[in-house]
Amino acid sequence: MFKQRFFCIRRQGFFWGKGIRDRSIYLLALPAIAYLVSFTIYPILSNAFLSFFTYTLRGDAIWVGFRNYAYLTEDPFIDRVIFNTLIYTVVAPMITVILAIPIAASLRRVGGVFLVPLSIASFIPATTAAIMWYLMLNPFLGISYYIYQYNWASSIYTVVIIEIWRSLPIAVLVIYSGLRSIPKHIEEAAYADGMVGVRKFLAVDLPLVSPQILTAFVLSMISGLFLFDPIYIGTSQAGPRVLDNLAFYVFENFYTDIRLRGYTATLIVIMTILSTALAAIYIRLVSSKTILRIPMVSFAPSREMPKAIHYVVILLALVFTLLPIAWLLIVSLKSPKELLTIPPTIIPNSPTLDNYHYVISTGLPYLVTSLGIASINTFITILLSSMLGFAMAAYRFGGNRLLIYVLYLTATPTLIYIVPLFAMIRFLNAINTWWALIITYPIMTVPITTWIMYNYYIKFPKSIDEAAQADGMNRFRVFIKIAFPLSRGGMGVAAVYSFLISWGALLFPLAFTYSPYDLSNPLSFSGAQTFSVYVANLMSPVTANYGAVAAAGVISMIPPIILLIFIRRDLEKIWGR
Repeated sequence: MFKQRFFCIRRQGFFWGKGIRDRSIYLLALPAIAYLVSFTIYPILSNAFLSFFTYTLRGDAIWVGFRNYAYLTEDPFIDRVIFNTLIYTVVAPMITVILAIPIAASLRRVGGVFLVPLSIASFIPATTAAIMWYLMLNPFLGISYYIYQYNWASSIYTVVIIEIWRSLPIAVLVIYSGLRSIPKHIEEAAYADGMVGVRKFLAVDLPLVSPQILTAFVLSMISGLFLFDPIYIGTSQAGPRVLDNLAFYVFENFYTDIRLRGYTATLIVIMTILSTALAAIYIRLVSSKTILRIPMVSFAPSREMPKAIHYVVILLALVFTLLPIAWLLIVSLKSPKELLTIPPTIIPNSPTLDNYHYVISTGLPYLVTSLGIASINTFITILLSSMLGFAMAAYRFGGNRLLIYVLYLTATPTLIYIVPLFAMIRFLNAINTWWALIITYPIMTVPITTWIMYNYYIKFPKSIDEAAQADGMNRFRVFIKIAFPLSRGGMGVAAVYSFLISWGALLFPLAFTYSPYDLSNPLSFSGAQTFSVYVANLMSPVTANYGAVAAAGVISMIPPIILLIFIRRDLEKIWGR
């Protein structure tokens, strides 16, 4: 996690760098700040305002005061929605962290060579993760036929398993980086006191990494609170309201009935309050050095566990991570007839690529949109975040407040902006165009990439900056001529994260588009449904084609896996600060 010294920054005005003499710094910082303020603060305030209105079928707003808030007690579905939300937001993170601790400890013992394969799950689009688990847990056509035949499609615990699968790698990385950062002198002192093995881990290691453990838990809670993609896929199998959490319930109300827009804004206000509380805890934790005292188990043995046990833990984690991916690949190679065979075949009798041919022939417009939007957004994101990150790190622009604001946005999911953003995009006449996604995607990517670039530039040699200024360069030219060309490492990692987030996005394409890209008139940029939408539509019970679904899932994993290999050496650096 990032160091406490990063918060030891002198105050320089709210966002505007009071006392900065070289005004060229504003050219670096203001583009990103202007965008973030316009597309985050305005929607948050707008939600609060809209929550006091209801709407007619014609879209006319009617003032109702606090009636939308009072309706929370009358909503017939709210109890179920809150129960599901608590399961996803509390139970799933608890299980995630409980599993992550022994995996991180075993990684520390056997080495980080398994870090990349264990991290694959967090890089795979959430939509793809959902379909692979639903295919594998199908009681008749999936591998669960041989293990436990149960109607997983209607169970919220399928969503819990998917959420744990996707959030576990980040929790492992955060805790593993904490274990790796324990000072050597503490290790030596523990050994001198006769503490080794399990007893040392419980008495020394766990208390020292308690900030990382709590951070992993809070990050998992944030992810669980705004869980969306697995519920969207699961609802097509289980039916309405069975799996809903607050996030998905908000989307359904927003998307299905204009008269519920005010009530939707009310639910978003509540979610904003919850996410703000979690973000505040997250910000506090990432700079905390507080150590929680964990009572030592008196009967814990003071000797090292056999290395074989650690390898078994890693093996089980690898099976949990890779088995759904392997099953997805197997299903993608089956013919339609073999897909319906009961019991399901583990190895395809006659492997075929027909499913891939079908996906490429019917899904090309969606692929073009996903690749195009992800590439454009990555370019915009890197430009904005590298300039802002450099201004913040090298010249302390914005001080603590701006840094905290950026961290807040990294922990605030984009669902809370959806209602005002829809109105803005409709006003710009950009619904169902590439422009709708180009305008909104940086909300998802600029905060996290600004944080990555800030950490990169905080170590930028000041001697280079001083020499350039001595040659008469202002700060903007220092960035363009010197810092930017020397930032390939940091920008590479930031670009990978930006592309992956854009590639797997589902919420904004569902909300702002309704048809695929018109390849016959490419310069119109009309139609903007992405490949994630295509994959989700294939999973619909009406059009279910499980072979094509699996093939589309495999194709969607190719860019993330390639990019994961590209940044494999930087994984621990990113999450270890």
